[in-house]
Amino acid sequence: MLPANAEQLNFNDFLSTALNNSYKVKIAEINKNITQRGVKEARATYFPTISTFATTERYNDLTNGGAPLTAVGNEIFLNRDYYQDMAAVGLSYNLFDFGVRKRQLDIAKADNKQKEILLKKNTRDLKLDIVELYAQTLALYKQSQIKNDELNLRDELREINKKLRLAGEISEIDVVDSEIKASETKSELDEIKNRFAKKLTEISFYTNKTYDIKDIELINFPQDVNNIPTEVDPFIKLSAQFNNLIVENSVESKVYDLEILKKQKEYEIQKKYNFPKIRFDTRYNLYGSDTNNFFDGIGDISQRSLSFRLSTSFVLFDGFKNINTVAKSKMEVEKLKVEKEEQLAELRKKYEQVQLDSKNAIIQSKNNEKTLALVDKNLQMLENLNANGIIEKSACIKKQLELLDKKMKLEQTQINIFVTQYKLQVLSNEKVEL
Repeated sequence: MLPANAEQLNFNDFLSTALNNSYKVKIAEINKNITQRGVKEARATYFPTISTFATTERYNDLTNGGAPLTAVGNEIFLNRDYYQDMAAVGLSYNLFDFGVRKRQLDIAKADNKQKEILLKKNTRDLKLDIVELYAQTLALYKQSQIKNDELNLRDELREINKKLRLAGEISEIDVVDSEIKASETKSELDEIKNRFAKKLTEISFYTNKTYDIKDIELINFPQDVNNIPTEVDPFIKLSAQFNNLIVENSVESKVYDLEILKKQKEYEIQKKYNFPKIRFDTRYNLYGSDTNNFFDGIGDISQRSLSFRLSTSFVLFDGFKNINTVAKSKMEVEKLKVEKEEQLAELRKKYEQVQLDSKNAIIQSKNNEKTLALVDKNLQMLENLNANGIIEKSACIKKQLELLDKKMKLEQTQINIFVTQYKLQVLSNEKVEL
């Protein structure tokens, strides 16, 4: 018997808490936000780069003024001692790169869309995992209750058999047999309680709460799957749901489509990697100098210059590196296409199994509910008859034990029916647009 203030746990609250606390969902949400920044980062390459810099230096001539100036490459040295200062503002812009920037932006957008879909997938998978976990825990909870009732009946039957043995109505073998069955039932109950406790620790992972098997009451699944907050459209006709289970419309398919698109864009970028790139640069310079005083050199910044430059660069030979990189990227695209087909084949098998289970669940649902109600009614009647001493006590207990075994199977079936319908509802409402 549970205490009067026992903690209650129901599926609706558990699902809602798990969705809020899930680490995978939180990480998927962060990844989506990261890729949104990635899109903005890729767009930034379409804007010019503006930079500023300033420098001040002391130049000491070690040639004793042998020549007025010396030119070395791009550098011109004045053969005298002086302070020199310079400030500049520059602008550079990528004029043409054979579509590399556009493809990089396409990759960033595809990555962002992929992470949005993965967030939906993780949320969907979590719902499916949660309904399985709650179903397994609820089944163990019910098994522990039924096994506990069975143990009480077997203990009672064992005591009755001892009295019957003293009266000479049964043999010692019957007494020992009842003791063996009572001991086996106790061992089974202890094992069920242990598995039940371990399942509660799995629930704690999602709820951040601790539970005691002696002080917890699990509530049955709702009668109607529509009462579950799945964040999807209302439950629709079974035939329509089956028609919605199309693997090409699944989140898995869309994720692979976007991954293939990203890899295809990378392949196209790599093909143009060694093509020439044209850049435009301009710079506005201010500079000045003074022979004797540092601060006079700064105050002398009055000279001006403005420069414009077009530049291009390309690789003539890279040891065949890019050729092999292009070939590698192309093979990676083909690999992804094969992996997608494998994933869809697995998903197709899963959908077919869900459809078969759902059809069977619909057939069994009403009959199972009716049978379970009759078993409960029969158990209550036997208990009343036993309490009133109307029928022989030993026979009554044996009949109760048979009914408890049937009840355990029916309760498990009832749980499986709900889980199957819930899974069908979640899977059939996947709507992903690229």
